[in-house]
Amino acid sequence: MEARPSRIECPEPPKEPEPTNPGRVFDTERVAPRDATESATEQLARGGSRGDGAVDETYDTRVKIAEALEGSARAIGDKPVEPSDAAAIRAAEASAVGAGAGRAAVVVPGGVVERAQAAVAANARLALVGEDKVTMNDVLTWEATMRLPTGKAVTSEVAAAAAEAEAANDPRGKTNPRGVSAALDMAAKHNSEHAQAS
Repeated sequence: MEARPSRIECPEPPKEPEPTNPGRVFDTERVAPRDATESATEQLARGGSRGDGAVDETYDTRVKIAEALEGSARAIGDKPVEPSDAAAIRAAEASAVGAGAGRAAVVVPGGVVERAQAAVAANARLALVGEDKVTMNDVLTWEATMRLPTGKAVTSEVAAAAAEAEAANDPRGKTNPRGVSAALDMAAKHNSEHAQAS
């Protein structure tokens, strides 16, 4: 067996030349104040805070329709989408985009109603095959706030329209106590209580 050396010699690392550009230099100068629109946009991006630590009382804390739809997904996320759910979602989306009261119902292309209706159709096919169905979580994920074009708050009228649509499309004529219309109803009550407290 060969003897190993007790010490390993490492060559010296080569010396690096000094960089010719030691870093970036930034010129700083004051800029003109922003206009009101730009300032408001930045304020909303910070969550309504003015940046000085004070709470902005004008920040809208009402629950929006899309937020309530996402809340229903958290409550009944593993439930397969049924026609009654799609009808309640349709009523909520119609309220969000301003349909109803004599105006034609508008379906937002790629919106939550299209997804819900596609899920109902897929679930009808999947029931025949015995595969897993499309759930409320699959339809009403965080994308609901991105897919609904407005930030309209939930009102008792919105909740009532959704409950009516859900019951009309349910075989038993009832609403799910933890379903879409129930989430909208809870949001409407919250918004009403918040408005009374203000």
